[in-house]
Amino acid sequence: MDFPWLVALVNLSSMGFPISAEPPLEGEAPYDIFVRWKPLAQQPIGWHPDLNDGVRLNIRPFMEADVLRKRPNIKWGKDRGKNPPGFPWGEERDNDRHLTLGEKRKAGE
Repeated sequence: MDFPWLVALVNLSSMGFPISAEPPLEGEAPYDIFVRWKPLAQQPIGWHPDLNDGVRLNIRPFMEADVLRKRPNIKWGKDRGKNPPGFPWGEERDNDRHLTLGEKRKAGE
């Protein structure tokens, strides 16, 4: 995928503007993308979004890094309802979970 806005962000950073896109792109917690309905082996490593997961999940790393001009009103707490029994993340629908890059890489092997 080609992201011209990302190239512009990196260019601004190299010109001395106080912008850093590195932490969200690497994907270490709290800049990771956690998709609670995907198993560990399918969790994205770094910022490689699946557009089908939705904007709310894919912009989270950039909200954590505070690089967006406006901050949308999004809460990442627990959703109503429960996950099915035996779900890898437990029965609570907790969207505020962070996985390490090591955990994701190990599961992807």
